[in-house]
Amino acid sequence: MTVPGTRTLSPLGNFAALGASEVAARFIGFYATALLARKLGVDAFGVLGFATALMSYFGIALTVGFGDIGAREVARDPSAARRLAADATGIRLLIAVAGIASIAFISFAVISSAIHRTVLLVGMMVLVSLALDTSWVYRGLSRNRTAGLALLLAQSAYLAGVIVLVSSPKDVVRVPLIQFAGDMLAAFMLLGLLFGRTIPRPSLIGGMALLRQSGFITVSRLLRALIVTFDILLLALLASNSDVGLYTAAYRVCLLVTTIAMATHVVFLPGLVESAAAGPERVTTVMSRSLSLTSAVIIPLVVGGIVLAEPLLAFLFGAEYGAAAVAFQLLLASIGVLAIHGIAHNVFVAMHQTGREAVIFGAAAIVNIGLNVILIPRYGLIGAAFATLAAETFILIANAVVLIRSGLKPALSRMVLPLAASAVMGVALFPLAGRLPVWALVPLGGLVYLVVFGATGGIRRELEESRIGMLARRP
Repeated sequence: MTVPGTRTLSPLGNFAALGASEVAARFIGFYATALLARKLGVDAFGVLGFATALMSYFGIALTVGFGDIGAREVARDPSAARRLAADATGIRLLIAVAGIASIAFISFAVISSAIHRTVLLVGMMVLVSLALDTSWVYRGLSRNRTAGLALLLAQSAYLAGVIVLVSSPKDVVRVPLIQFAGDMLAAFMLLGLLFGRTIPRPSLIGGMALLRQSGFITVSRLLRALIVTFDILLLALLASNSDVGLYTAAYRVCLLVTTIAMATHVVFLPGLVESAAAGPERVTTVMSRSLSLTSAVIIPLVVGGIVLAEPLLAFLFGAEYGAAAVAFQLLLASIGVLAIHGIAHNVFVAMHQTGREAVIFGAAAIVNIGLNVILIPRYGLIGAAFATLAAETFILIANAVVLIRSGLKPALSRMVLPLAASAVMGVALFPLAGRLPVWALVPLGGLVYLVVFGATGGIRRELEESRIGMLARRP
């Protein structure tokens, strides 16, 4: 069986291919989450949020490091895609088994609440579907449409399960099973397209080689998970399930924005891998294009969300969730910072400098944990959100210092047009926030942004750079 075709689209085209299906999938998943928040109520939703936060540490060990390094290796040698996928999947299944055993131990030895323990024990099966996920292969090949369609399938199945099988707080245990079923559908789809009927025998040596290469990235992302989830765990310890539910709901919106930001990043990884050998000037050019696309997509989402924070939360999850508005605004600001400094991650991967990233994330995790311990007992949700914003800002500054010292200086001027258009949008939305419904304000804000961004030449610039980038990739 032949390997799926290699890249044929520009970064903007790949973002459109990935973004159209992935963003649709994430919105479907987000709609399912909004339904869950209403059906489960704040307390049960908090139980689910706690389990998700704890599970994230084990999921990261299976996904991030292998995905980034594997995608890099596939981009370098597309003909090795099937072998790399088999090797990585084999070792990831072994890690999943170890993770399941660890979660079972934690559930019985540490967790005293019966409902928390049950949700964790049921949810640990998700590690198997994560181990079988080969979407990173398709992204390394820049076949982003296929990866996006698989995610769309998973989220559609998840939504259907939530609609049919969840009706009250007592059904919270069913949610991880529904997620597992949807993820397995997507995993089998990608495996079938990649391998057909013949699966190469996994090589333990090959899998361990990928594991060793992904070590720094995995450590970095585990530290990053501390920044993202330690506040939830501490809120569960010091506050109530209700507080965790409020914070989780606010963060779910932010995770949707984060997913879109990651989609703008990942489409530039193949280009950065190719340009790394050409020197800092070429890498800087690709970074500047990445910054331009990320800014154009993410900044308006952040600004609009901050302006409409309270009515947006109430519209999505119910009136009781509006209490998380201030924390939500701070979290959205942190996602905006994350979207900008996240561009550096692909550079570290392409230039084999993931160790530096691990050090930065380690220092940021210390900042985050310290601030959470100090602020959460006194300020609750707002203190937790401020700690996250402070940690993301620390990472942004540290990444900038490292990149500048490496001779990489992306053009910050690429952010001017998105910032200006977003500011106009925010000014237009602010006086209308209490007068018009959210369902009308969101498209209105989007229209204002597109008109201003287009009138100032932003859309033309993105399309022109996409055309130039595609011509440069033709043999």
